[in-house]
Amino acid sequence: MSHQSPATRSDPLIRLGRGRAALVAVCLAVVAAVGSSGPAVGADRAATEHRAIVDVPGSRSTSEQARQSALLAYWTPERIGKALTNEAAGDSRSLPRAQAAPVDGPHSTAVGKLVFEHANGKPDACTGTVINSDSEVLVLTAAHCLHDGPGLDWTKNQVFYPGFHDGSAPYGGFTAWNIATSPAWSIGSKPDYEHDYGMLVVNDNASGETVLDAAGGYQIAPDMRTGEQVSLIGYSGPPYDGNHQEFCQDLVEPTVPPVNMWQVECPNMTPGSSGGPWLLDYDYDTGTGYIGGLNSINDTGNFMASPRFDNDMKTFYALMEQIGEARP
Repeated sequence: MSHQSPATRSDPLIRLGRGRAALVAVCLAVVAAVGSSGPAVGADRAATEHRAIVDVPGSRSTSEQARQSALLAYWTPERIGKALTNEAAGDSRSLPRAQAAPVDGPHSTAVGKLVFEHANGKPDACTGTVINSDSEVLVLTAAHCLHDGPGLDWTKNQVFYPGFHDGSAPYGGFTAWNIATSPAWSIGSKPDYEHDYGMLVVNDNASGETVLDAAGGYQIAPDMRTGEQVSLIGYSGPPYDGNHQEFCQDLVEPTVPPVNMWQVECPNMTPGSSGGPWLLDYDYDTGTGYIGGLNSINDTGNFMASPRFDNDMKTFYALMEQIGEARP
């Protein structure tokens, strides 16, 4: 399996995309919330943001550095292993009919394992991607990896490990400083998967590197089109082990109305791959490409769907850049 680092400063790209009706979340258990964290609402309803919660032994220190060190120490290999086990603990209908044999493909340094806990302390895991942003501290993932949905609660104790592979984190861990989702995700009577995207503003690693400097990143390319080839990467759980990046390529097509999303046929994107990138113009040899979508939900079979990165996403991203630039 080849290992590539995406370009960190490439020119921006802006792009103008077999029906399945029933779609279900592809990540994790939906866990009952315990209390309310009282999120703040971003300007112009662009995002629902929340200061990341660090709730582990040793985190009561007044020193922010000590809090982050305690969080990194908290995620032992054993606890990460529990998170990987829980990737498929949700609705079993969300497991695509995939074979357990690994898929040989790229291993992107900018794509990583995102571990976290639900409000009740249950460990879980998703996939995240470093964004090639001016702030150098943004990580894209699915909203349902950060917030359990309307009337429920935020996740906590998030750490992102770019390039995570076979139990190893070559670039270290990046703890969350702030997290946010589209406001459409956390309000209303049910989750809005057409806006199932969120971002983390992460702290630097133990070596003092920003996540972009350490692992590289991809720029976001809104307005994906029907018929474009897209490459998906994600840390798929059972029947896969969650320790490796699975890879899939297919042509983009629209979902069946009334759902207004993109979809591809990628049966190996199972629970745990949520938040993994949909890469346009992906080059296997150089690892370069652009983020056109992300793993959100599937149709109980072979199809994976992504939110459309439209003007709402552009507004959300712009606000997250402001938050990222404000990080100490």
